[in-house]
Amino acid sequence: MSEPQVPKPDWSYAEALLDRFGDAVLVFDKELVCRFANTAAAEMLGRQMQDVLEQHAMQLYPSEHADKFNKALEAALGGQVTRNRGWRDIPSQGHRCLDFRFEPCLTADGHIAGAMHSARDITEMAEVEERARLSVMMFEHTTEGLMILGADKRIRLVNPAFTELTGFSADDVLNEQPEHLTPSGQDEANPYPDIWHALEYDNAWQGEVIYRRRDGRLMPTWQTVVRVRDAAGEVEHYLAIFTDLTERQRFEQQLERLVYYDVLTSLPNRALLSDRIAQAMSRAERMGSHMALLFIDLDRFKAINDTLGNHQGDQLLRAVAQRLRDVANIEMTVCRYGADQFLLLYPELDTPDQASTLCGRLLLALASPHQVGSQSLTITGSIGVAVYPDDGIERETLIQHAETAMQAAKKAGRNTFRFFTQDMNQRSAEFLLLDNHLRQALVNKEFLLYYQPQIDIKTREVIGMEALMRWRHPDLGLVPPNRFIPAAEETGLIVPMGEWVLHEACRQNKAWQLAGLLHAPVAVNVSARQFAEQLEDVTTKALQDAGLAPEWLELEVTESTLMDDVNEAILTLGALKRMGVRLSIDDFGTGYSSLNYLKRFPLDKLKVDRSFVIDILDDPDDAAIAGAVVSLAKNLRLKVIAEGVETAEQLDFLEQLGCDEMQGFLVAPPIPADKVPEFLAQWRKKPV
Repeated sequence: MSEPQVPKPDWSYAEALLDRFGDAVLVFDKELVCRFANTAAAEMLGRQMQDVLEQHAMQLYPSEHADKFNKALEAALGGQVTRNRGWRDIPSQGHRCLDFRFEPCLTADGHIAGAMHSARDITEMAEVEERARLSVMMFEHTTEGLMILGADKRIRLVNPAFTELTGFSADDVLNEQPEHLTPSGQDEANPYPDIWHALEYDNAWQGEVIYRRRDGRLMPTWQTVVRVRDAAGEVEHYLAIFTDLTERQRFEQQLERLVYYDVLTSLPNRALLSDRIAQAMSRAERMGSHMALLFIDLDRFKAINDTLGNHQGDQLLRAVAQRLRDVANIEMTVCRYGADQFLLLYPELDTPDQASTLCGRLLLALASPHQVGSQSLTITGSIGVAVYPDDGIERETLIQHAETAMQAAKKAGRNTFRFFTQDMNQRSAEFLLLDNHLRQALVNKEFLLYYQPQIDIKTREVIGMEALMRWRHPDLGLVPPNRFIPAAEETGLIVPMGEWVLHEACRQNKAWQLAGLLHAPVAVNVSARQFAEQLEDVTTKALQDAGLAPEWLELEVTESTLMDDVNEAILTLGALKRMGVRLSIDDFGTGYSSLNYLKRFPLDKLKVDRSFVIDILDDPDDAAIAGAVVSLAKNLRLKVIAEGVETAEQLDFLEQLGCDEMQGFLVAPPIPADKVPEFLAQWRKKPV
């Protein structure tokens, strides 16, 4: 019995229908000869239509894929459906991802008459899937902590790194606000109110955020928060990405210790001492005060080291370093200068007697027995003292003179101290004589004020005057402040002198205003003693006597004055601020103020010390410090004024940093009050 004859398929119908498809379609007969191909198929194969039809499948497909495709077609002839995807180079379209399908081609009565191969371009879908897959991989495997927040600013999703870094699981923080992770009870440690405010205007925020881990430890992080909008422009999510800075900060601290501290004793080394001396000299110059360097050399240390060995010698040096640290106060710097040599910086010296007292305490501490291992060792020291500016105005000169004085102490029998200047009696006599002259000067009204203009850097307008005290001695002429201010501080005369300065500055400013010459504040420096002795009452009376509004007076206070008694300083500054007086920190950057306290002081302005301005173009450290002061002031919403500006290049650099105001010889030196009208007239005609 013969098999029923299979009718041939009607290819014309398929051609009319399938040629409209965007998918590539090829139809093969049972011998795998192509009987139909649409335009998309020809383009996929990179051939003309006449080169596709009537060709065997093995001849149509690229050689590397021909065998695979041929087997799929043969399977289709057996009734199987095969599907796969792959990337192919399409001549007219480039590298594309295609979804391949091989299936039987059936007649109307269900007989297999051939095989059909279709290919659909799914490149866009594949790329979306790939991006999604990579995003999931990145989310799951990145070492940075990730939080996805909803529009309500509550946590919706966290990655494994978040759990690894914080110790909190996803369930612990789900639907919590990220503020939940910041240290509780510390408003200053929660930056999120500022973050949300910033994201109202910007698409991203970056900064440091401190989190508290589940185990209670604080973790400093560097965080980026990104605002994500939907198609309608509405906020849909927030993405927070943070990196743990703990190791980085620890590394930076270790690096700082390697650079600035002695490995054996943990004392500051020469590099750090050099920086501290420069700051102290700058402050002393500004305040007209003194500072001292003490050069300490251990007596007969070499004999101990040679006898007991280097290990015992090192232990003794550590013990000596600790003794020196115990005697010095927090403002002093003790440095290991050489093998058995130390330098001590006394930054604010009022009288030589203070240095003498310190030397006595140091010698007594050194001579007390040191327990080194199982042995009790006794060692003494010889100390030389050099005082700035009397014994030198250069760092190396001061160190050299202190060492010379130390050698004199050695020659005097060791275990003693010597000043570089030996005539201490003459010093005391001069001090007493100066004290008498100052008292007479106050009675005889020999003091006067010079004024240095302060300029707005952007507008070049005069925005203030700093009042600076001078002494016109009947015999000596004009005496600079560094010659008489220290004595006034020591004797307490600085209080009535400072009261006179306040009254005179207020009176002069009111006179300028009435004459229509100047409507700007006058800045007055306030000494530590003034600040501690009812400054509010004195200021109120000076303003009332002159009829001057409080906003036309600015009081400049040094960092060290504020830090002597922080709580009292906050109360005093608060009272002055409520009066309407402007407040600024003088010589900012040369003291030891804590930033935690700084933001609690109701200030208006920070003054960049001239020591950082002098070499701002040549010294990267000075430039960095000045930039940091400006940045800090901006964050605290304070104005910044730079003093000691002498060149146009310095002014341009400060303007680029964002500094608001300046004063210095580039504009004018301190000038008498009667010269101010002439200066103002000339300045308005031709400012810098």
